[in-house]
Order: sequence, then C-alpha cells, then structure tokens
Amino acid sequence: MAFEGKAPEGIRRGQTLQIRLALSDETKALLLARGGFYNKTGGRWVYKLSNDGSVAYKTDIELGRQNPDYFEVISGLKPGDKVVTSSYENYGDDMQELVIKGK
Repeated sequence: MAFEGKAPEGIRRGQTLQIRLALSDETKALLLARGGFYNKTGGRWVYKLSNDGSVAYKTDIELGRQNPDYFEVISGLKPGDKVVTSSYENYGDDMQELVIKGK
C-alpha cells in the first residue's frame, strides 16, 4: 500500500489490515439485506409484507450479484417493499402467507 503524502498515524510497516475493495463500476441497484431466509429459499422467493404490514405473502424473486451484506434484486421486488429476512426454517414448505401480529 502506498500513501500520498505522510502515512496515517498508528499504521506500522508489516501490519495486517482488513479492507473492502470494489472492482466494478458503481451502479444503481435494488438491494436486499442478507439474512437467514436464503438458507431455506436459495434466493428464489421471500415473504413480502402487505401495505398495512399485517400479512407477508410468498413472492418469487430473482437475485443477482452479492456482497457480504446485501443481495442485488433483479426482479420480484420494487423500492420500498418490506421483506421478512429472518430464517424461514420454522415455516412449512407450503406456507403461502404469514399473519403478522402486533407487539
């Protein structure tokens, strides 16, 4: 690593650092936070909340690129949609909707 000008304080020669490096052009994309849902669905579908938040419906999606925090959504969702990203392991395979109960 080479610094322009003086090296930042606290950095020593031979020190190990973790960095994130992006190797593609910046693009606008709809992102979905990574979560336990992926283990059950393989990214093929999610439970999307209704407008009033009382029910979550099984919705087919297509995912694209990913990073450690997010998936790129190719289709099936639009900006502003709310999705259950936690694990779906306790739901049956044929469950088409979830009723969301208030606190």
